[in-house]
Amino acid sequence: MKQHSKSTAVIAGIITSTLLAPLFAFAQTGEATTPAKSNFCTSIEQVSAKVSANIADREGKYTAKRDERMTTLSERYDKRDQTRSEKRDTWDSLREGWRAKLTARATTTAQKEAVTKFIADIDSAVATRRTAVDGAVASFRTAVEAAIKERQTAVDGALASFKLATDVALAGAKADCASGVAPKTVRTTYVTAMKAAREKLQTTIKGLAKKQDTLKAVADARRVTVQKAITDFKAAAQKAKLELKNVMISA
Repeated sequence: MKQHSKSTAVIAGIITSTLLAPLFAFAQTGEATTPAKSNFCTSIEQVSAKVSANIADREGKYTAKRDERMTTLSERYDKRDQTRSEKRDTWDSLREGWRAKLTARATTTAQKEAVTKFIADIDSAVATRRTAVDGAVASFRTAVEAAIKERQTAVDGALASFKLATDVALAGAKADCASGVAPKTVRTTYVTAMKAAREKLQTTIKGLAKKQDTLKAVADARRVTVQKAITDFKAAAQKAKLELKNVMISA
C-alpha cells in the first residue's frame, strides 16, 4: 500500500508542477518591459513588442514543460502496466507448474474431480482479483485525467485573462499617448495596470495550488478496492486448498 501512496503523491506533484509551476513565470511578465525613459509614449511600440514577445516565449516554455510532464505521467503508467503484466505472466507460469503436479498426484476419481475443482476455483479467484485491481486502476486514472483537465481549464482561463489584461493595458497606454496625456502619467497608469494583472494571476495560482488533495478520495478508494481484492483472493484460495486437502487425504 506504500507504493500506492507514493504513486498518488507523485501524480499529484506532476499535476501541480505541470499546470501551476510554469505559470508562476507569467506572473513576472512585464516587470522588465517598461523603460524608465521620461517620454514613455515614444517607446510604446517597443514596449508592446517586448511584452508580446515575452508572453509568447514564456507561454511556449510553459507548453513544453506541460507536455514533458504529461509524457512522464504516461510513461509511468506504461511502466506500471508492464510490471503488473510481467508479474501476472510469472504467476501464471507457476500455476501451470503446480497444476501439472496436482493432476499427476490425483489417482482416484474423487481426487481428480477435486483437483479439477481446485484449479477452477483458483482460476476464478485470480480472475476476480485481477478484474477488481484493473477496475480500481482504471477508475483512479480516469479521476487523474479529469483533475488534469479541470486544472488545465482553470490555467487556460487564468492565462487568457492575464494576456487580455496586458492587451488592454497596452491599448489604453497607446490611446492615452494619442490623446496627448503626459508620457509620465501614461507610464504610471500602464505600470499600475500590469501590476494588477500580475497580482490577479498570482492570486489565481495560489488558489489552484491549494487544491492539491483532490485525488485523496479516489486514491483511498483505489487502495480499499485493491486491499479487498487481495483479502478476498486469499480467503477463496484458502477455502479451495482446504477442500482439496480434505479430499486428497480421505480419498
